[in-house]
Amino acid sequence: MSKYHFTKDDFKVFEIDGLEPRMDALKTTIRPKLENLGEYFSEYLTEITGDEHFAHVAKHARRKVNPPDDTWVSFSTNPRGYKMMPHFQIGLFRDHAFCMYGTIYESPEKAATAERLLDQIDIIRSIPEDYVVSLNHM
Repeated sequence: MSKYHFTKDDFKVFEIDGLEPRMDALKTTIRPKLENLGEYFSEYLTEITGDEHFAHVAKHARRKVNPPDDTWVSFSTNPRGYKMMPHFQIGLFRDHAFCMYGTIYESPEKAATAERLLDQIDIIRSIPEDYVVSLNHM
């Protein structure tokens, strides 16, 4: 079960200065855990939804200067990516882990997703107070 949980040391990766040193630490300590979570939850989401889900672990490939403040694995029904559609994410920032469902600005589905959520507003209102509904995926 250790391949599915984060430790205090995982969060300390975000304290490392510099792009290359932080990326090296992300690749060796956090990315393997995200890949394990990706394998497990893509199978789980496929099973419970009936739609095949694919895991997409953040590579931060376009970064040239600033080290990432967070990292994640996303799940979508598209094998090529997740940004263009509603998706689930599991990841970490320096001070917390997160699990979320969202649609970001690149998705042509964002209006339809918002309508579906508004149609089920009672579900959103039933979310415990110690959870957060964020209007910003960052």
